[in-house]
Amino acid sequence: MRTLKKLRTEKELNSVLKERKSKNFSVLYYSTWCKWGQRIVALAEEWEKAEGNETVYLVNSWDLPESFASFSITSSPSLVHLKNKKVSVDVEYPKIYNFFTGPPKSS
Repeated sequence: MRTLKKLRTEKELNSVLKERKSKNFSVLYYSTWCKWGQRIVALAEEWEKAEGNETVYLVNSWDLPESFASFSITSSPSLVHLKNKKVSVDVEYPKIYNFFTGPPKSS
C-alpha cells in the first residue's frame, strides 16, 4: 500500500529521518505557493491511490522552512530518496513527475 504523510513539525521530521537506516522512503520538499509544487502534490495524492508499497513524506516550506537544509535543498519541488542507507535527490521537475506517474518502484 502506498502511503503519503504530511510532516508538520521538526520533531516529526527528525523521527522519520532517524529511520532512514532501517527503512526505504522518499521525502517530497515543496513550496505551498509554487504552482509546480502544487501540481506535484496533486500528482502525489493520485499516486497514493495506486498499487505499490512505497512511502513518501511531504514537507512544505511554510511549516518547516529550516528542514530544507537537511539535504541542502535549494529549489522546490525536490524529491529525496532514502534507499538502502543511501541518499539521492531529484530536483528536476520531469524526474519528480515521472516518479509519481510511472510504475511502482521496487523496495
